[in-house]
Amino acid sequence: MTGEPKAPRPRQSLLLPVLIPLVILIGIGIVLWGFSRLLLRMEPHAATATALVTAAGIVTVVGIVASRKRVGTGSLLTVGIGVCGVAMLASGAALLLASNGEEQGGAPTVILTVTAPSGAAASGFQNNSLTAPSDTPFTITFDNQDAGVEHDVVVASADPAKDPNATKYVEGAGVTGVSTIDYASPALPAGKYFFYCKFHPTTMTGTLTTSPGASAEGSGGGVSTSITASGLQFNTDSLTFVAGKPTQFTFNNDDAGVPHNLAIYTDSSAKKNLFRGEIVTGVAKGNYTIPALKPGTYFFRCDIHTDMTGTVTVTPAGGGTGPPPSGPPASSAAPPTSAAPPPSSGAPPPGGDTTTVTASGLAFDTQTITLPANKPYTLTFDNQDSGVPHDIAIFPDASATNPLFTGPIVVGVNTVQYQIPALKPGSYYFHCDVHPDMNGTVTVG
Repeated sequence: MTGEPKAPRPRQSLLLPVLIPLVILIGIGIVLWGFSRLLLRMEPHAATATALVTAAGIVTVVGIVASRKRVGTGSLLTVGIGVCGVAMLASGAALLLASNGEEQGGAPTVILTVTAPSGAAASGFQNNSLTAPSDTPFTITFDNQDAGVEHDVVVASADPAKDPNATKYVEGAGVTGVSTIDYASPALPAGKYFFYCKFHPTTMTGTLTTSPGASAEGSGGGVSTSITASGLQFNTDSLTFVAGKPTQFTFNNDDAGVPHNLAIYTDSSAKKNLFRGEIVTGVAKGNYTIPALKPGTYFFRCDIHTDMTGTVTVTPAGGGTGPPPSGPPASSAAPPTSAAPPPSSGAPPPGGDTTTVTASGLAFDTQTITLPANKPYTLTFDNQDSGVPHDIAIFPDASATNPLFTGPIVVGVNTVQYQIPALKPGSYYFHCDVHPDMNGTVTVG
């Protein structure tokens, strides 16, 4: 019957053609996101190679599908399944590489520090005895502080001057000071080894001892000789010194434009200071002399960034760790002249003497501090600069060396009382260690 109308064709839903590729894209995104988490766990070169292989696989799958005459829903599904399959295979390989890398690199890096101080050609290395765990690769960080002089570190089975057949395990390139370089050493069996500078082999020598389970130490008796501030944190939270003698110590600040220092206290309350190193603004080095301390455990921190902290262990001269200090060890230790003196029980003397100094707007409210002569004095320091560290340090003159008093650094807004030691009549110089352009004159008399 020609007059009957044709049945209408069923209308195709517009949602399905949009939904299918959207779901595929979401699935691909999830797979690739998970894949990226695995790549981040891998070494950079391995991650790059794995990503390139995955990308090549995806391009191949898409190219095969695109070569078809007609690309429909089935083709899109093929692309999605192919991409997911390639990503899954690559993810498995990435996971295997990452886990192998963790197994191989999971052990902590062993670093020994060797320092050539100024005049090392005559006086030798600052630290001439090293200890390290046996059968473990390690790194020697060589710090040549001898300006303009070339030195290096060679590790051998014996002194080549006595044994021409001695085996050399580390033969570092020469470096002209002032400079620092790292030398890689293979794992060495337990035993004693000889290290020296090939440019000055008779004066710059030392002994390396390796034994199972030994801790890595960079100087005689296991003494720490340096610390590095980088990324607003120290590279170690543990320092070791030998009791009864000062220690030459290098403070490395690798934070460009950021001030740091190292200060040692009796405990984590940071109320009793035993040593306060001068502030070093990076990138730079500071040479500290740690005073003689009694055996025990102490606390160290950066006075400017007080969350940079750690523990100081002071061992008896014969080795081993002594008992914790009984009572405040500050009186028995030999603090430097920059350490704050014991508080005075007397009230601030009356009459014309400065009683309060305020820091505000990166400036002191006075350029003259007046103190009484020949007796301790309590000075109130008021830091009104919110979040900014300041202090007051008093020196004999404007050269700002050999401080007579250094107050604890105060982060504002905060107020503290400084106990100024007795000073002889005369004129002195004061400044803020963190902002040395904040300065003035101290008149005593």
